[in-house]
Amino acid sequence: MKISELYGKKVESTAGKIGYVVSCNGAAGKLVCLLCADEDENEFFVDVKNILSVGSKIIFEDRETAIKAAKPIRLGRAGFNEAGKYLGNLTDLDFKGTKIQRAKIGKRNYPAEKLFMGDVIIVPTAKKLKSDVIKDGKVILKKGTEVNSQVLSSAAAEGEFVQTNLKSL
Repeated sequence: MKISELYGKKVESTAGKIGYVVSCNGAAGKLVCLLCADEDENEFFVDVKNILSVGSKIIFEDRETAIKAAKPIRLGRAGFNEAGKYLGNLTDLDFKGTKIQRAKIGKRNYPAEKLFMGDVIIVPTAKKLKSDVIKDGKVILKKGTEVNSQVLSSAAAEGEFVQTNLKSL
C-alpha cells in the first residue's frame, strides 16, 4: 500500500467514531499514526497498531475512548464488605492478559468482576445456598452454590426461583 492511498480515506472506529485521514505520521522509518478529523474538523489520532482493516475505509479499534474512561488503580485503598466491615487494604491485583482477575484485599483474594472500586473498595457478600434446592425429589442446586444471575435464571427455568432465593437467606 502507498501512503498516498491513505490521505482522505474514510476511517471508522469500532465504537462508531467516523472521520477521514488528514496526515500520516512516522518515526524511525515506520508509520506510527494517522492524524484524522471528524465532520466538525476535530482532529484525533489513530495508532497504526489499532487498525483492524484497510479497504474502502479504515476500521480501527477506538482505544482513545477507553483510555479517557480509564481510572487509576491505586493500591492501598481500604476494602469493606456490604455491611461496612473493614476487610483490609488492596495490596495487589492479578491480571490475565489485560483483564483483572482477582484483587488481594487484606489476606484474601476476591474475584475482581464483583468489586465496586471508588475511593474505597466494596466487596459484595456472596450469597450461598444454605440447603439443597429440590424439585420432584431431585436436587437441582446443591448446598453451598453461590447465588448469582446464572443460578437464578436456571432456577427460574426449573420453576424454583422463590425456593432458591429463600434458601440463600
